[in-house]
Amino acid sequence: MKKIGWMEKWTLRFAVVGLIFLAMSGFEGILMRTQLAAPDALNGMETALNAIRPLDHEPTKAELFYGMMTAHPIVGIYGFVYMLVMGAFYFLVPYLLKKEIRHKKLVPVNFWLHVGGVMICWLSGFFGIFNAMYTLYWPLPVYFDRVPLIPTITFIIGAAIVMVNILLFSYNMFSTVLSKSNPRSYSFGQFLRAAFGISRLMKWLGKEDENAPDLDYNGLPVFIVAVGRGSIDTVINAIVLLVAGVLILVYGVAALFGSPLDPSAVDALVYKNWFWWGLDMVADGNALMYTAGVWYLLIPLLTGRELVGRSVVKTVIMVDLLVSMGVWSHHLLGDQVQPLFMRILSGQLITWGEFFTMGLTIFASLMTIWKARPVKMTPALRFILGSIFGFAMGGVAGLIQANVGLNMVFHNTQWVVALHAHTFLLTGVGMMLFGVVYALLPMLTELELRSKRLVDVHFWGWIVGSVVMAYVMGMAGSQGMLRRMLYPHPNPYTPYTVIAMGSGILMAVGFLAFLVNVVTTLGWTNVLSLVVPERWLERKAETVAA
Repeated sequence: MKKIGWMEKWTLRFAVVGLIFLAMSGFEGILMRTQLAAPDALNGMETALNAIRPLDHEPTKAELFYGMMTAHPIVGIYGFVYMLVMGAFYFLVPYLLKKEIRHKKLVPVNFWLHVGGVMICWLSGFFGIFNAMYTLYWPLPVYFDRVPLIPTITFIIGAAIVMVNILLFSYNMFSTVLSKSNPRSYSFGQFLRAAFGISRLMKWLGKEDENAPDLDYNGLPVFIVAVGRGSIDTVINAIVLLVAGVLILVYGVAALFGSPLDPSAVDALVYKNWFWWGLDMVADGNALMYTAGVWYLLIPLLTGRELVGRSVVKTVIMVDLLVSMGVWSHHLLGDQVQPLFMRILSGQLITWGEFFTMGLTIFASLMTIWKARPVKMTPALRFILGSIFGFAMGGVAGLIQANVGLNMVFHNTQWVVALHAHTFLLTGVGMMLFGVVYALLPMLTELELRSKRLVDVHFWGWIVGSVVMAYVMGMAGSQGMLRRMLYPHPNPYTPYTVIAMGSGILMAVGFLAFLVNVVTTLGWTNVLSLVVPERWLERKAETVAA
């Protein structure tokens, strides 16, 4: 194994901690499934945890359930997904641009701030029982008669740390790409004009800006273009959620000092539109562009074939960015106070644009693989194909939901959160990130995976478990099972929940096979070197040699 460089080591650290967050999120998911299927099975664990929870009363089962539910997506999305994205991008962006990260000192800062922020959120939900369910959704978190005040404040502080850290990470990405050390560099204003297609529009109007960059970002790789455009959504998402968090923090601090503020002073409908516009930058904008960029990078790399439609896909990414700015109302299709024209235009018609762009992305990706035949089915390529399947499956569910009439039936059910959201996150994004790990591991370490059999266990355990879990819970939703609801036991949806719990355990088996394979491939010394200072290991080696 080659000596791991400074940046490679930080990339692996981000990956390791991100996988720990995935394990935490999965553990919470199984606990929630268990509480729905057999609530008494957790009594012993709940009693032990209650003994160390900083609460002035013994929490009810509902409080415990909703506390876990509130922490669950923060750990899964901002812990697992963002940690792996940060680690991968910190390696891939300078690797493709052939230059170093502009602000290297920000890399460890990003690491520790993100870990700290996510952990504060998790502790606030899992131990402090912050149970607002929709986390920052107005005005739920400021009803302190049912949501504990101190955990609310700590949760918001943790979320704010995460959002500020994402802004710092995005700044580092932008400054690296736009760095003057790049002979084809350009200003941030030029970048924005190109990102939103303004330069192209001016050319069509016969008023081309001579100082604007080329329409293909001066020949930058497709992956870098996707990172650039996707990071615009990342920044908007972080700013919107940071503002929402600060607003809730103001209400929390006022209540803490005995001067509670009136929640009705903030218009709930305006807040909802602001909130979903920002949150949707991750849910439907950022995720699609980052995912497309990874597919466009890894598939040609793994197949040895030039990307099909390479001259077109940058335009597809631009359209993705434009569409992401106007789709947020599909989260408000069930809100009758939302103007009908907004639900039809933004929630339904503009949302359909995402299926057009994702369809083109999938077509370009699959056609590249098809034209590269015969293809060696490496672990990374298998997981990329699984990711494509996940996005196709979750996208079809989303297409059904993005309808003003059908959404009235499906919106507040398990269909949305399971068949659409969990399919996207677990099968789509999850398998893509595993594919990135499988692809980067040989590049970073020059080591091949120890066991192909464990790769098979990981692949089939994860894809079968995630698809079956999403499908059965989606079926439960079609039968009327509500999302974010703790049902009394027994309930008519118990069989669905039991199958979903078994599917989650199957995913856990696949994940464990992945961890065993990676650890045995790297070796314990190299794994420990990621978390233990090198001088300690060197001192130990000298002691053993003596």
